[in-house]
Amino acid sequence: MDVDDDLMPPPGGPAEDDSDDGELPPDMGLPGGSELPDGIQKEIINEADPDNWKRPKSGDEVTVHYVGKLASDGSVFDSSRDRQTPFVFTLGKGEVIAGWDKGVATMKKGELATFTISPEFAYGATGQPPKIPEDATLIFEIELLSFVAKDDLFGDGSVIKTVLVEGTGWKQPKLDDEVFIDVQATVAAGGPAKDWAGLEYRLGSSALGSLGRACDAALKGMKKGEEALLRCTKYYSCEDWSDGVEVTIKLQEIFETSDISFRKDGAVIKKRTRDGEGYATPTEASKVTLSVDDARQADALVPGFASQVLEFTLGSGEVCDALECAAANMKKLEQATLTVARPELAAEARLGLKDVGAGGESIVLKLEMKEFEKGKETWDMSDEEKLKFCDERKALGNSLFKAGRLDLALGRYKKVGDVFSYVDNFPEDVKAKAQELKQACELNKAMCYLRARGLTTMTRPRLLATRC
Repeated sequence: MDVDDDLMPPPGGPAEDDSDDGELPPDMGLPGGSELPDGIQKEIINEADPDNWKRPKSGDEVTVHYVGKLASDGSVFDSSRDRQTPFVFTLGKGEVIAGWDKGVATMKKGELATFTISPEFAYGATGQPPKIPEDATLIFEIELLSFVAKDDLFGDGSVIKTVLVEGTGWKQPKLDDEVFIDVQATVAAGGPAKDWAGLEYRLGSSALGSLGRACDAALKGMKKGEEALLRCTKYYSCEDWSDGVEVTIKLQEIFETSDISFRKDGAVIKKRTRDGEGYATPTEASKVTLSVDDARQADALVPGFASQVLEFTLGSGEVCDALECAAANMKKLEQATLTVARPELAAEARLGLKDVGAGGESIVLKLEMKEFEKGKETWDMSDEEKLKFCDERKALGNSLFKAGRLDLALGRYKKVGDVFSYVDNFPEDVKAKAQELKQACELNKAMCYLRARGLTTMTRPRLLATRC
């Protein structure tokens, strides 16, 4: 359309996808217009809010206000402000002159800038009569009011993703990851909807039917809390729907699965079902409050199980090994599902699981870390405090060894080795005691390994006691 239609600026040159990827952090944006070609000069009049660090990318729908002037005499040839109607276009698709596609891609929401655009990036040798003469250099004052992030997920227009609500954090799911999502699909022409509310979904599975491929592609670019709209062609319709379909998808949670067993042998697998607060987890000897709400074996409630809120000291052996593993790897208010492949590791009397034996089906526990009092970090301890702490670790390790809890005992001995990994900087009297403790714990670690392999004799446990 031409200038007389009062919808400046129409296409006037080749549009190129030279936009920013939209994900640069604040300190990586180039100042002014230095990322622009020589034919486009940019001057920032008003900076964007520091929190608005994202830039629109090709395919995004942008909303701007602008005033267009001729560089030759400063006369205004078009203004959305005069019309009091913002101008909306899709970036990088040739709907506007190339100078706009390139220039607006450098802006942030709320930014006001002036662009001086030479003819090759505007209307070229022919101009746009009668208002824009041939070979005209143009000046545009542009304010980026907002933009809606859109992605062509397969590059063929078959699935267009529009971000409705921004997510948080940095983590994004990948193939085979498990997520917790809400999905609603509606026929584009109107009609029945299909809902998957509160769905635990594994990317790459068949749970979403023919919409799975589109949803998987969208989820791989989403963050926790993000909500998006997918406009899909009939090739991604659900069941026998022949029209295109619109899908609203919200990523509630990304489940993080990890092997937290002492031996890293898959005996205890934790799946985080709700993230906790911050980043801190309990330290050695922390006071922990852990809720165990469910215990199942082969999808049936374990007979005798009673949900409990357990209070214990981490690493003390006051609870079963499975809960020791879990507590050491959970944040405050985190919820998780614990799959214990060796049921004897979940034999916790206070939960009614004392008689759970070896060789049975895996036990699945549901947990929540209610609270913990984080202990003092060893690097913050005085020399005397370190000696006392490590002496207590060694004594506790000995008790656990005698009780046959070799993995837990080994962890206590290893902690002493970690604290006293380098002792040359200690005063001589402390250094001697630290070396003695470290040596005793190294010998006791060896005894743990021997006992675990069934290589000890009847006399060797007494040797452990005398060396300690």
